[in-house]
Amino acid sequence: MSTFKTALRMALAHPFYLLIYTVFISLMGVFIAASVSWNSSQLTEYKPYDANVIVVDRDGSDLSRALTKHLGSRFDLVTGVGDDTYDLADALSKSNSAKGSADCVFFIPEGFEDDLVAAARAGESLPKLDVTYGAGTMAAALSSAEASRWISLAGAAAALEPTASNGDVAKAAEHAAAKRAEVQIERVKVDSAAAATLESYFNFGAYAIISSVIVSVGLVFSGMNEPERVRRMDAGPISERQRSLAVFAAAVLTVCIWFVSSMMGVVGFAGAVAEVGVGRVCLALAATFALACTPLAVGFTLSSLGAREELLNGVGNLLGMLMTFLGGAWMPLSLMGSAVQTVAHFVPTYWVNDAISKALASDLTSTVLGDIACDLGVTALFAVAIAAAGLALARTKSHA
Repeated sequence: MSTFKTALRMALAHPFYLLIYTVFISLMGVFIAASVSWNSSQLTEYKPYDANVIVVDRDGSDLSRALTKHLGSRFDLVTGVGDDTYDLADALSKSNSAKGSADCVFFIPEGFEDDLVAAARAGESLPKLDVTYGAGTMAAALSSAEASRWISLAGAAAALEPTASNGDVAKAAEHAAAKRAEVQIERVKVDSAAAATLESYFNFGAYAIISSVIVSVGLVFSGMNEPERVRRMDAGPISERQRSLAVFAAAVLTVCIWFVSSMMGVVGFAGAVAEVGVGRVCLALAATFALACTPLAVGFTLSSLGAREELLNGVGNLLGMLMTFLGGAWMPLSLMGSAVQTVAHFVPTYWVNDAISKALASDLTSTVLGDIACDLGVTALFAVAIAAAGLALARTKSHA
């Protein structure tokens, strides 16, 4: 049992990795799944993002007045603030709920109209407004982009109609800027909000399992493959069965990581588990357990290549994010291109998430159970293929 205990000590010698990758990321998944469920239930209609803006017009031209009017129609135009540095700074420093607060201030310089029209008709770069941001940087960036859009439209109108007056250019820009894409909310029908919440957690929880298992298990295997330790084991009366206990320790560690990550979701959404049913949730957990075998195989293969702590961290994070993305955890695969959807079939998270979705949201008929079994079988094949490559590398290295 000394080999088994040594392997476990290697894993527990890095508690920070277990805490961050397993506990913290799983806890983050609980909050994400809860917020997604809450936001989807609250969203009933589309409302454009709003901002409070101040426009300081130092040009007083047709184009500057048209731009001010447009910004006032798109955002809340704050008035009553003079062109004074102290007053403007005071407005930017106020909270959004305070009267006279502003997210940004636009300064339209003197000669703006003449410079814009001349630059547009000469094919030069259009002038830009001076913008000062307040605390609401997102709102300020949005309003700044809207102002840049209007200036581009005005420049295009001036270039296309060389003989048009400045007033006509302003009207053309105003007409073009008024056109907006129609936005509708498409509510996704789900059999159960509880099932959707659990599915969201298990999909994101794959990141915690993948990254934690690769790093923790990889450290165990790498430590056991250190040349000095291998020489001591070769010189000592240690049988092959005793050496294989390191693999068993890695498997135990994988089960523990999977159990902690899964139970955080089950406990966090106990009400959803009761509503969906224990049987369906157990099928979903079986899918996540099948997924845990793949990072176990990856950790073993990387250790066979001589990977150390830094490489294991990088690969664990990279594969965790990439595989969960291609599995549809970050955004639905239906919103991605055909190329991404095709590539997604070559990662285990796609098949695991498909099994989870069917287990939680479908009637468990014989056909559905067969589809789930097929998904789990494909997932297991990924682990077998990667482990076989690792065994081949280990055998080659031992004979070298």
